Amino acid sequence: MLWEIRTGCAAALALAGGNTGPVSALTDFWRSFRAAVVAFPLSLLILALAPHDLEVTGKLVASDIFGYIITWTAFPLVAVYLADRMQVFPNYWRFIVATNWANLLQSAVFTLVILVNATGALPEPIAAMLVMAAWFWILLFKWRLARHGLGIANFPAVGIVLLDLALRLITARATIWFGS
Repeated sequence: MLWEIRTGCAAALALAGGNTGPVSALTDFWRSFRAAVVAFPLSLLILALAPHDLEVTGKLVASDIFGYIITWTAFPLVAVYLADRMQVFPNYWRFIVATNWANLLQSAVFTLVILVNATGALPEPIAAMLVMAAWFWILLFKWRLARHGLGIANFPAVGIVLLDLALRLITARATIWFGS
C-alpha cells in the first residue's frame, strides 16, 4: 500500500509537471480511490483541529463522513460529463487518477498546516499566510493537473478547478449545516 501511495502521488506530481506518463488504465482509476481511504483519518483530524465555533458532536462527524463520500464521488461524476463535452474523454482516466492522489496530497498539506497552526507557535499573521500559501499551492497544482491531465487550455482548466472548489465548499457548508 505504501508503494501504491508513493507511486500515485509521484504520478500526480509528474502530471502536474507536464509528464502525461502511463497513468490512464481503468484499473488505475478504481485503485486511485484508495487515496480516499488513506486521506480519511486526515479529514477527521482536520475537522477536530480546525478553528471553528462548532462543537464536534457525533452528528457533525456523521455528517462530515457523508460529505466526505459525496466530495470524493461528485467531482469524478461531473468531470466525466465535462470531459465528454470538451471532447477530451480519453484523457479523463489519467486526470481522475492524478486528481484522486492529488486530493491525498492536498489533505496532507492542509493537515500539516492546521497542526502547525494549532500549536500556536506562529503569530496569527504568519499562520494566516501559511494557510494562504497552502491554498495557492493546491489551486496551482490542481490547475496544472487539469491542464496537463485533460489536455485543455488554461481558461477551461481554471473552470475545472473552480468547479472542484465550488463542489467542495458547497459540500462542506452542507455538512456543517446538517451536522449542527
